Amino acid sequence: AIIVVIGAVFAFSNSKTTRYNSQASSPTTTPVMTLAPSVPDDIPQVKIGNKTIPVEIKQTKEEIKTGLSGRRLLNKDSGMLFIFNAPAIYQFWMPNMHFPIDIIWINQGKIVDISHDVPTDFDPAAPIFYKPQQPAQYVLEVNAGFSADHGIKIGDVVTFKNIL
Repeated sequence: AIIVVIGAVFAFSNSKTTRYNSQASSPTTTPVMTLAPSVPDDIPQVKIGNKTIPVEIKQTKEEIKTGLSGRRLLNKDSGMLFIFNAPAIYQFWMPNMHFPIDIIWINQGKIVDISHDVPTDFDPAAPIFYKPQQPAQYVLEVNAGFSADHGIKIGDVVTFKNIL
């Protein structure tokens, strides 16, 4: 079994919010609609249902070992995608993590498992390992609660853009 150290942040500072001013119904009222931030077209993305998630990719042994460790935050709409050479039961643990996460396990274009609200607790004498119920080739880490907030569940179809 491979032990993967996970850790903390990825932020897209280039996220844009577009504001749309509709015509005012009176001279003193100007309704404003704020559209969701758009993801630049050339950024690596994971799409689950109608939710597009900009991601930072980790695939070398050293990148995977470090993961989100030591980072202070993760942009609320972003994630980190770990890419492995083949599906397996990869184990993740939480040393040097500063915020809880959801771990979404992906194989053959579908979510095969989700570890919800993984805490930052870490005891080196008795570490807790998080692993999927079945093999996964991709692991997506997002902030804790992200899966529930966006209705993401086991069996959902996953597509990649600018990744493979």
